[in-house]
Amino acid sequence: MSLLNAIFRLFGYEWVRDETPYERIEDDPISDEGWDDLYEHSPRYRLRKIQPEQ
Repeated sequence: MSLLNAIFRLFGYEWVRDETPYERIEDDPISDEGWDDLYEHSPRYRLRKIQPEQ
């Protein structure tokens, strides 16, 4: 992840860990089969723009 962040910082972005809770969808076939626990416990990341310090 540090290599990706080094590359994306050149363009003003960085990858940060997404701490929002995982939303389960009731009518989703993945939830019906029990695969949603894999998504719930695996780390998720999102791309955000680096804010210049003032």
